[in-house]
This record gives sequence, structure tokens and C-alpha cells, in this order.
Amino acid sequence: MLWIGEEHIEDALRVLADERRQRELWLEASGPEVSSFSEICEMLWSDSGLADALEKPGPVYTAEIDNRLRDLHNLLRRIDRSRAPEEILKDPQLERARSMAQTLLQDLSRFGYDRDS
Repeated sequence: MLWIGEEHIEDALRVLADERRQRELWLEASGPEVSSFSEICEMLWSDSGLADALEKPGPVYTAEIDNRLRDLHNLLRRIDRSRAPEEILKDPQLERARSMAQTLLQDLSRFGYDRDS
């Protein structure tokens, strides 16, 4: 069984679901919490082990949740990370990703994983 970092997954989904939080993290020049769109994507897919787990046979969560995660992955890959944070925040694809992340957080809560909603 592959290890997946559920805290990384939930933390990344929480940021992806929250435009206000994105603005706080992605537009700050310094401070204790500075992040970027690329870092959140890396946390969700690479750091958590989720990308590898979704490629293996069998479910990570449920077939429905896994498919939604794959859909989110495909959507996020279409967002040009080389642009300035302000431009990324205006991207209509990111608005769709926010909605998908909100749904996935609800799905994970129903599935039984929710640290502190």
C-alpha cells in the first residue's frame, strides 16, 4: 500500500477552495506564510503521494472521489503556472478548481477523513 499524506491533501484542497486564502498566500511578499499556485499543486499531488497512488490499481478513497481528484488534476494542469499570481487568480479555470476543491473537501468529510472542519 502506498503512503498518502492526507494532511497535505486536505491542506492543499482547503487553499484551493478559498480565494481569500489564495490571495493572502500568493500575493504576500514576505511573512510566515507565503506560498504559490505551484507550491499548492505540488503539495496536493507530489508531496502527498496522491499522484502516484491514483495511478496504481484500486481505489485511494472511493471511485467517485478518485475520479473527482483526477478531474481536478487535469484542470489544474491546464492553468499556466508561469504567469504572475494576479493573473492566475483571475483564471476562470481556477474558479472551477475552487468549486471542485470545495466539493472534494465535503466528499472527504463524508468518507471519514476530516481533521478539523
